[in-house]
Amino acid sequence: MDRESLEVDVLYVGAGPATLASALHLSQEVKRLGLDQPSILVIEKAAEIGDHMLSGAVMNPKAIQELIPDFIEQGFPTEYICNKDMTYFFSPKRKLRSPINPPFFKKKGYHVISLSNVAKWLASRCEEAGIDIYPGFAGDKLLTKDGHVLGVRTGDMGVSKEGKAKGTFQPGMDILAKVTVLGEGVRGTLTKQLLEEFDLHGENPQVYETGIKEIWRVKPEKHMPGRVIHGIVPHELVNSFGGMWLYDMKDNLVSYGFVSALDSTNPYHDPHLTAQRFKTHPFMRDLLEGAELVRYGAKAIPIGGLYSQPKLYANGALIVGDSAGFCNAERLAGVHMAMKSGMMAGETIVDALKNDDFTTTTLGGYTERYRNSWAFEEHYKARNFHGSFSMGLPFFFLNEPFRLFLTDGSGLKDRIQFQAGHSHYKKLKELPPEKRSKSEFDFDGVLTFSKEHLVGFSGTQHEADQPSHLVVANTDLCTEVCTEEYGNPCESFCPAAVYEMLEDPDRPGKKKLFIHHENCVHCKTCDIADPYQVITWTPPEGGEGPDYTNM
Repeated sequence: MDRESLEVDVLYVGAGPATLASALHLSQEVKRLGLDQPSILVIEKAAEIGDHMLSGAVMNPKAIQELIPDFIEQGFPTEYICNKDMTYFFSPKRKLRSPINPPFFKKKGYHVISLSNVAKWLASRCEEAGIDIYPGFAGDKLLTKDGHVLGVRTGDMGVSKEGKAKGTFQPGMDILAKVTVLGEGVRGTLTKQLLEEFDLHGENPQVYETGIKEIWRVKPEKHMPGRVIHGIVPHELVNSFGGMWLYDMKDNLVSYGFVSALDSTNPYHDPHLTAQRFKTHPFMRDLLEGAELVRYGAKAIPIGGLYSQPKLYANGALIVGDSAGFCNAERLAGVHMAMKSGMMAGETIVDALKNDDFTTTTLGGYTERYRNSWAFEEHYKARNFHGSFSMGLPFFFLNEPFRLFLTDGSGLKDRIQFQAGHSHYKKLKELPPEKRSKSEFDFDGVLTFSKEHLVGFSGTQHEADQPSHLVVANTDLCTEVCTEEYGNPCESFCPAAVYEMLEDPDRPGKKKLFIHHENCVHCKTCDIADPYQVITWTPPEGGEGPDYTNM
């Protein structure tokens, strides 16, 4: 097949805060040093920049202040600046405000934002600097040769679900670059390929939680500009480590979110259901009385910390942002970490351009910059946060005083080893009888909603007549083994009702897997939480997926 090719100096895959900050900082540094401006290209799978960006989001302004000191004067899209940060401990029916806000939840002076709108704003700064940005181009395959990354092939478009070319068929393009920077977000297709091919895995596996986010328009009297709430929720309410947030935005909007770690022992653990149940707590019910649901979304979040981070570079390639695990899970803060990672990558690329060396000899300087940065200091102090949780709540409560106040982040043991989240599932026969079936819950359609209903609030659109971008390597495993061993957790962990086990008309008494790929909100939970690791999330046709504008 004939494919067009394009050569650039620097290619960024994904248009998130890490890559956009990197591209802009690279351009700034080259100009400051009086060097020739390299050709810089950013490709993004969404139809518009920001469409696939989702976070909490309360942003530490540290990185944006370094990147653009006058960001406020330049119109940075802040919703509010936090002036009231609170932490609550929740029981099933009550809440208790912590008399002292834990250090990791102190957010005064942070910016309440829509990450989607921040990405759009950063992209406009990049375009003003002469950086090319191509939305609607999904990176499909990493191009490598002789241990060197050469670039990326974008996905074909106009292919039917039978795999045949339609009248709209367009082959993907080969984009060749001296340096390829992967900032695909969590569990990106190309990043997975890079980690495997070049053996870049961290000391611990990366682990994740899934965040469910809703935007509500509340009554004016319930709205408190500048309010930021974080809630700690008992384990028995969620079957997993988890917690909630509540941030006020403009126009009487409130951002509500719930995060659930994907290392539950219960294969029926359902992040969406957890978020819905918590809304029935008297605190939430009161807040949302008479409110209107506006938007919905979901996203997996890397929470493994320092010891889960991969090696950040290979010949011809760098990894930034969530793809590289730049997220301080202890502080529920990742945007500033992502931006800082991108800026350090940009500075490293400047060195590579000056030396005309795009091997690990020069690109390895990225790690050195990181180790001498405040981003590393943050990660180092929180390095055993997840590990402490993974040892169980008794150990966590014993370990935390040592970790926080006496040992500069290590606790009683450094490094705490843990396993990938999916390995924690117990088989149904190992569970107590009362947990061997899905819990029943009646969605009222006012406060709580089904997955199918909520997908309609995510702006998600996919062409039905295309191959499913959710690739299951062995569907017989799903029907013959997983049904008996784990009860098909894909029906539970997916927050968009993508996976459904239906009666198989050709095999009475048996089921078959049906994939509603058009519902997919690109959270990557399935790729992470599948107990057999046979589900691979790949990008659909460029331009498809959710629309998280203003979220």
